[in-house]
Amino acid sequence: MPDNSNESPATGAASQLAAQLDEQLASFKSDLESATDEAGLYDLQVRYLGKKGSVSLLRRQMGKLSPDEKKLFGQRFNAIKGELEAGLEARRAELDAIAREAELARRVDLSAVLRGPEVGTLHPITRTWRRLEEIFGALGFDVADGPHVESADYNFDRLNILPGHPARDMQDTFFVRDREGRGGEETGLVLRTHTSPVQVRTMLGQKPPIRIIAPGTVFRRDDDATHSPMFHQIEGLYVDEGVTMADLKATLYRFVGEFFGDALALRFRPSYFPFVEPGAEFDVECVFCKKDRDAGRSASCSVCKGSGWIELGGSGMVHPAVFEACGLDPERYTGWAFGFGIDRMAMLRYGVPHLRIFFEGDLRFLEQYPC
Repeated sequence: MPDNSNESPATGAASQLAAQLDEQLASFKSDLESATDEAGLYDLQVRYLGKKGSVSLLRRQMGKLSPDEKKLFGQRFNAIKGELEAGLEARRAELDAIAREAELARRVDLSAVLRGPEVGTLHPITRTWRRLEEIFGALGFDVADGPHVESADYNFDRLNILPGHPARDMQDTFFVRDREGRGGEETGLVLRTHTSPVQVRTMLGQKPPIRIIAPGTVFRRDDDATHSPMFHQIEGLYVDEGVTMADLKATLYRFVGEFFGDALALRFRPSYFPFVEPGAEFDVECVFCKKDRDAGRSASCSVCKGSGWIELGGSGMVHPAVFEACGLDPERYTGWAFGFGIDRMAMLRYGVPHLRIFFEGDLRFLEQYPC
């Protein structure tokens, strides 16, 4: 057995470092086989060759060696480092080849028959809106439209709802800020509280005879079982020579008959509106408690409050002041107007007890009304 007792300390340190390099190489080869992805290879590179890697740390101990030993150890270190880097690249290429083979072997069954897209449905309010347009179209009315953001002049002033008028407060108006950030009534801009501004725009731009309906979205600060801050309204306007209240009643009776059939009654009640004179509210029988009333049972209905009637809207003969504000001669022309909520008509048509259900977007509700 050879005697190593005379081996210098420096030589012993060089042998130990070389042995440690060999151990690290063997450990690396074992770990390399278990690396199955790019993340595993990166972890190996950091663990062995990173700034604080086990192989990199051995190089820092070269200061203990003599110049000749440093040269030999450096050569050995570079060889080991090169072998580790080559192993990483070879394993990376091997994993890439495996992944490519798996991708090429993947099969997609293109013969499968896919289910087509589900067919949507029209919202009950949209269906009601279109039915209203259809009925009034058959009665000779055109459909008119206007902007949601209106001037107070069109929304109030030209409709005989002047500043300070109590009806102006009753509208519970949403005012719109202008580009300078001013809000309130000083801007003169509002979210329209009714579609009556469409009537104003029509009379300003068109000479009689005028026969229009104006369906659309309107906004008021109101919220209960039969009201919503955003709702849909339809208004009608008929202007010509010799138009009377009898024409209005006949039109609304015909409309109710077409929309509800002959099962529901209609009634008129005198009422005040600043843009018509005389004015009347018109109601229809409550569909939610009609069966109980027909059977002689007392009805406790949360929608009609037990009255048996639901208010549809207001109507009346156009006020002469409105004609004058819109440039029409009130001595020559007469006309009538009406307005009611499309959402409330949808409630009555489909038996929906609360307006909020229309706007919640619950598919379980909407799917009950297929096209």
